[in-house]
Amino acid sequence: MNFFSRLVLAGALSTTVFSALADEQAKQALQQRLNQMQQFRADFSQQVTDLQGNTVHQANGQLTMARPDKLRWQTKSPDETLLIADGRAVWNVDTFVEQVTIIEQSRAIENNPIILLTSNDSEKWQQFRITQPHEDTFTVTPKNSDSQIQQLQLVFDEHSLVALSMKDAQEQTSELKFTAIETQFTPQLSNFEVTIDDTYTIDDQR
Repeated sequence: MNFFSRLVLAGALSTTVFSALADEQAKQALQQRLNQMQQFRADFSQQVTDLQGNTVHQANGQLTMARPDKLRWQTKSPDETLLIADGRAVWNVDTFVEQVTIIEQSRAIENNPIILLTSNDSEKWQQFRITQPHEDTFTVTPKNSDSQIQQLQLVFDEHSLVALSMKDAQEQTSELKFTAIETQFTPQLSNFEVTIDDTYTIDDQR
């Protein structure tokens, strides 16, 4: 190996090491931010745009999260829907058609970076590459290219999460902005339980 080749190789190795260190620092910084909000409740507005920037969907509702592994997503408009992750299963309740779809949670969120918001599992964190382009902004990318969500960006203020955006495999981008944010409250387990009327059809895929 000549001198030039050794120089190029050394440069490539140093860049790789630096990148790995930067990723590790970003991961630790994000974990610290999330550890400070063991519970999170906020109203949200959502806008979904396609690759050309056209709006294809808008919604608003309320999001509640509790670590570890619990999430409640309830939309109020344009339709009333409810999605609950209780730590074992994900329940998708469609009140309009009176149907509930149940999926094993580990399968439903596989390779989905959104799991980092409620998970302390180090193995799950290892599935993602994390960078910090700005002091209050983190970008999460799955190491598995088959993930439905290709990129997640989280934006914080001094105290909490204020916005997030997700880009999916179809190159649609979903942007959420949070208001009426609460992080100091006692989560009620009933918020992550589902009561189903007898009239509902149940599609249990667990």
